[in-house]
Amino acid sequence: MRRVNFSHQTGETMNTALIVVVSLAVPFLWLTAFTDRQSFNEAIKLREMITEILVSVAEWENGKSTVFKILALKSYPQNLVNRLRLIRGYIIIRLVVKLPRKRNVRAASAVLQQFCECVWDSAPGFRPQAELMALEIKRLLT
Repeated sequence: MRRVNFSHQTGETMNTALIVVVSLAVPFLWLTAFTDRQSFNEAIKLREMITEILVSVAEWENGKSTVFKILALKSYPQNLVNRLRLIRGYIIIRLVVKLPRKRNVRAASAVLQQFCECVWDSAPGFRPQAELMALEIKRLLT
């Protein structure tokens, strides 16, 4: 009878397992090297703020928005920009927390400021213009 040597196959399996473990660990090493816990927490708060903005804009579109919601929306543009400044390693955290690009958040902040002024002032014929701004805010933040 002939003996089959499986020793070379066992080594390949171990190498494959090692490669898989290392490739899974690299993103976490990058995350810990370029970010900190406070930045991660700020990113979570930013994501919650973006969710609140999107909900408020959707409520406005459906006619269910209150004066308090509009007043709250007025504080968000500056808060968005401030939160961005507090996050170290945004490019990496953005992927983990599922945030929009930094430039999109900044652009949405500017459009949101205009949207709030348009809705708050309620000039004649403001609705079509505000609806376009609402669509732009949604596009930038999703």
